[in-house]
Amino acid sequence: EHNEHNELIHILRKHLKTSKEEIIKQKIKSEKEIIACYERLNKDIEKFRKFSLERILKDFLPIIDNIERALDLIEKSQSKEHFLEVINKLQFINDILKKCFMIFNIKKIDNVNVLFDPSIHQAMSVDYTEEIESNKIIKVMQPGYILHDSRLLRPAMVIVSKKKI
Repeated sequence: EHNEHNELIHILRKHLKTSKEEIIKQKIKSEKEIIACYERLNKDIEKFRKFSLERILKDFLPIIDNIERALDLIEKSQSKEHFLEVINKLQFINDILKKCFMIFNIKKIDNVNVLFDPSIHQAMSVDYTEEIESNKIIKVMQPGYILHDSRLLRPAMVIVSKKKI
């Protein structure tokens, strides 16, 4: 009976050790899941923080387009002195918007003589030319904008070159 008693104690100790190890494994697994969940949540919060203004910013783009068109029109006008005050006010608004865009990490897509990139450009037409190699941006009809270097607010509408054969 003493031997049976010792064997039972040995079995119970073995079970206890196994149970303790299993509890430790489960605890580690739970902690890893909590950390993963926390990291995922933080990524979601950061993503929301970065892109929550996307809708309102898209509505800003036509304002900027019209200000830039007005500035271009006035600068090409003959009686520039009559428009000086308007130019100054438009320039002031444009500068404020540019600063806002810097704060919100919005970049303008308006480079010419760069390769056409369908992820940021929308080809509006093709210009057949002998001077420029194919698939280059010749003219930007309407600039595009990108938020945090990763979220396209609007593609740039462009004219693309095609080499004459």
